[in-house]
Amino acid sequence: MKKSFLLYSLLLLFTCGCSNNPNKNEGKNDGLIEEVEAILEKSPKDIQPEGTFVFQGKGLYKSLTFKGKKTVVIRDAVFGMDFPSEYVKDEEFLRVKTDKSDLLFEIISEDSIKGEGFAEGLYIKKEMQ
Repeated sequence: MKKSFLLYSLLLLFTCGCSNNPNKNEGKNDGLIEEVEAILEKSPKDIQPEGTFVFQGKGLYKSLTFKGKKTVVIRDAVFGMDFPSEYVKDEEFLRVKTDKSDLLFEIISEDSIKGEGFAEGLYIKKEMQ
């Protein structure tokens, strides 16, 4: 009788004491994943555009070349002419000044921006050669 009681007690203690608690480490890995993602990918708010972004498809503007903190050179897709302008960065948006109206672009990543309105479409950063 003592042996069976002792055996059942040990079995109960073993099953309850060694149960896997899935909530035990909950949240610990999430913080680590977020830190790694923050290091690998910048927020669009933190990205300063630089270099040439080429339009993917056919549109009014062939490319945008960002130079410095306020200057952008826009290449016209119709005549292939460049005209310099300036832009203002507002959080994750770029407002490019033109003589008729402003163009709006959303920063997607360091390598891509998305145009709206007349400049609608995806612009991908050209690799330097």
